[in-house]
Amino acid sequence: MTRSCPVPSRPAWRYENGRGSSHQQQVTCYPFKDVNNWWIVKDPGRHQLVVSNPPRPVRHGDIVQLVHGMTTRFLNTHDVAAPLSPHSQEVSCYVDYNISMPAQNLWRLDIVNRESDGEIWKTILSEVRLVHVNTSAILKLSGAHLPDWGFRQLEVVGEKPLRGYHESMVWNVEEHRYGQSQEQKERELELHTPTQIDISRNLSFMARFSELQWRMLTVKAEDSEHKYSSTPLDWVTLDTNIAYWLHPKTSAQIHLLGNLVIWASASLATLVYTLLFFWYLLRRRRNIHDLPDDAWLRWVSAGTLCAGGWAVNYLPFFLMEKTLFLYHYLPALTFQILLLPVVLQHISEHLCRSQLQRSLFSALVVAWYSSACHMFNMLRPLTYGDRSLSPSELMALRWKDSWDILIRKY
Repeated sequence: MTRSCPVPSRPAWRYENGRGSSHQQQVTCYPFKDVNNWWIVKDPGRHQLVVSNPPRPVRHGDIVQLVHGMTTRFLNTHDVAAPLSPHSQEVSCYVDYNISMPAQNLWRLDIVNRESDGEIWKTILSEVRLVHVNTSAILKLSGAHLPDWGFRQLEVVGEKPLRGYHESMVWNVEEHRYGQSQEQKERELELHTPTQIDISRNLSFMARFSELQWRMLTVKAEDSEHKYSSTPLDWVTLDTNIAYWLHPKTSAQIHLLGNLVIWASASLATLVYTLLFFWYLLRRRRNIHDLPDDAWLRWVSAGTLCAGGWAVNYLPFFLMEKTLFLYHYLPALTFQILLLPVVLQHISEHLCRSQLQRSLFSALVVAWYSSACHMFNMLRPLTYGDRSLSPSELMALRWKDSWDILIRKY
């Protein structure tokens, strides 16, 4: 099967976050073909790896086992946390001597496009999901790069489809072979031949720089879906977060999670500025000058810098076809926050006509500032990870259903 290959079995280790692995043969992905990509689709009811005559096709809904061609170990997943994805299951090739963990290597074939290409598993045409029989987890490419012990390759996990299905759960077979041993030896020789790379081009620094920038703008990260990826629309309403760290023993954790009060106020300031700008501009076209020329110039300059900076750093993401995360919004958010005091000062000086209005507005600003500080204090455990919280306390801080707060199962 394409996109997946096992890393050779390694001694026992501990992940960087302190959790232990199952000590079995890890399964990873990398973007080229070699002999480690060979998988044998086996009928669980047969012990021999022999193709029947005539061959029996594999169909949608069949229960199969996947045997790694080079090591003859079975593709397996179990209730052990994946190295970089705490909520997902580790995917490995089962090692017989690990008697503490029984083999769980049965997979159900789910052909996604069977309505157009039939219920028989076909090379290239069929798009399949592999559903683990014991746990209902789906074989998935998480998109995370493993540390040095995983050779920086991509993590493969078993994930239960709580958020629906994604293209990273879909797999296909590029080449299907069964035959005599001589053909297998020829195939091994072909795959062990190194890829030829064109090094004849002698590009200048500017040419290489321009090519790099162009590739960054045009690359399509089709296989880089990530657990915490998001869309630009999710950023404005803070419907997403990123979990960076979970304590190996307690529930202390660190997230990229914004202050809801500041986040909403910054967006509101941008909206208020835009409406006031066009209102003033329309009235000035009718020769009605609500603001003196110097105040109008400062208002326009602040908008050009702050609102323009927000637009330049935010709107281009709608045109990008790559994996996006919440932190991509931080430069745009900075410009919005800079615009916030400009709008507050303008309202106080030019829209509050009487002393009573100014006093009421000042009181609202104090209340707003107090609520922002209160919000910071409440979310502090998720921002700095300075103390552990109980499951009920963690759920109380999950103010949006889309926030992924890590709750450890004891």
